Amino acid sequence: MTALTVFLKELIDALRDRRTWIVVLVGSVIAGPAALLLVSNFVSGVEERAARREIVIDGIEHAPTLVNFLQRAGATVVAAPADYADQLRSGRLQNAVIRPPADFERQLASGATVRVDVLFDDSHDKAQPVVRASLRLLAAFNRELGMQRLVARGVSPQLLEAIEAEEQSLSPAGARGAQLLFIVPWVALLVAVAGSMSVAIDVTAGERERGSLEPLLGNPVDVRALVLGKWAAVTVCSAAIVVLTIAGFIAAMQFIRNETLSALMQFGAREVGLFAVMLLPFSALMAAVNMLAATYGRSFKEAQTYVSYITMLVNVAPIVPLFLSVRDAAWQLAVPALGQLAVLMRGLRGEPVGAVDIAGPGLVCVALTALVLGLHARLLTREAIVFSRS
Repeated sequence: MTALTVFLKELIDALRDRRTWIVVLVGSVIAGPAALLLVSNFVSGVEERAARREIVIDGIEHAPTLVNFLQRAGATVVAAPADYADQLRSGRLQNAVIRPPADFERQLASGATVRVDVLFDDSHDKAQPVVRASLRLLAAFNRELGMQRLVARGVSPQLLEAIEAEEQSLSPAGARGAQLLFIVPWVALLVAVAGSMSVAIDVTAGERERGSLEPLLGNPVDVRALVLGKWAAVTVCSAAIVVLTIAGFIAAMQFIRNETLSALMQFGAREVGLFAVMLLPFSALMAAVNMLAATYGRSFKEAQTYVSYITMLVNVAPIVPLFLSVRDAAWQLAVPALGQLAVLMRGLRGEPVGAVDIAGPGLVCVALTALVLGLHARLLTREAIVFSRS
């Protein structure tokens, strides 16, 4: 029995399990694009609220000068609701509430420094851009009043402007969109793991549970050919899920309704090719790792527990860069999942991706795959693994 024979047999058996494939396709292929669409809608809503420049004031009648400035700046001034504090805490009011004192105008006329309260709840992510816009407008009003007071005293306002700071962002054009697209490589990595879980468990622990592994090994078959054939079948299934997921992301990009985000969030042929080159070797490694972990399971459920640990490790990978002081360090390329994530994020940010960046993680995956398959073949020569089902 050759590896090709085992491969065809396992692939046909895997394709017969329609219920499992439906669950995998729905969970892996649809979840990623759906999450991307939800995030894009979230950001679009935030930008729309910020573009409206709606300023909420508690006590509009107390500060006509402030209201006049805000209206001249193009903002829409609205009165705060009576229960604005509760609405801010609950997130129903996604804005900052400016609360001037009752004697606001009298204090301004006297030249005193007026204390104005700005109330907001920064625990709500949606409110942060709108809150920052309100604070910027209030700071602009403060500067205008200060300059007017200096001019009234015959002092040039330029005396307070010792330097003029001009902000220049050095981030590539796609960097801002890449922050949103962080979910894309993360979901793709999880899909590369989850896509092989079911088949990997079925061809290992599943056969042990059904008692079909002992007679199979009793035939004149090379254990290495057996492992290689099973691994090839699992890898093909996993790679198919990865390709379909990438196609799902491409389709999801067509439904992003914000034109600015559509321009920033490029996911064209270059990104598709990069995802395929980075994820296919990784999916092959994950197929081998899942098979090795599932082989230790004496039943299907026990194998699921072992394989879930692999998924948990990959799930944690995106969190690691958040605690690193250096972004995209060279050593990350040698760590599976972390290397793929670093290169994919670099591509989404519009930064150049060199041959070493692509070849490094790929070669690591190939080497580890060969090592894991060798360990798996040796494992199947142990009687405790082959004959133990309880």
